[in-house]
Amino acid sequence: MEDLLHLFNEYRVPAQHLIAFLLAGAVWRWGGAPERWLIAVFLATMVLPTYAVWWLFAGSSIDGPILQARSLIDVIATVMFIGIALRANRNYPLWIAGFQLVALGAYMVKMVTLGVSPLALAILIIGPSYCQLLLLIAGFVRHVRRERRFGTYRDWRIAPPIAGGLPI
Repeated sequence: MEDLLHLFNEYRVPAQHLIAFLLAGAVWRWGGAPERWLIAVFLATMVLPTYAVWWLFAGSSIDGPILQARSLIDVIATVMFIGIALRANRNYPLWIAGFQLVALGAYMVKMVTLGVSPLALAILIIGPSYCQLLLLIAGFVRHVRRERRFGTYRDWRIAPPIAGGLPI
């Protein structure tokens, strides 16, 4: 059992990244605009920075400037995911944005509290990305099934009408 856990832990990051790149290929072929935006933001903020840090700062600790850069990237990801979720004509992007808020909250906990367990921090920062990837896969599959069954549909929500005829 311990060997299986070690194997999983050693290959979980490359497996996640491989799945993300394969999903990106499928999304660019069969997905709608929200799926394309979501996978692009996921790759740009969750996958590519990992390789940039590994290449530029091999062997460095995750604390210090790397953690600050990672938190800035997560703030950008949060803004992007929320923007996509509020405009997309789908429900699952709201869940993706919610998981990103969990990761962002972990950075706030780290700033406020000095005695945070490194394992708890890692779970709260890294864990939501796995849930986001699963939601991306499920949302993409639902999108493809819906298009096959009912035909094409709107990618983005229609802007709400002006309240009372006057701009707010």
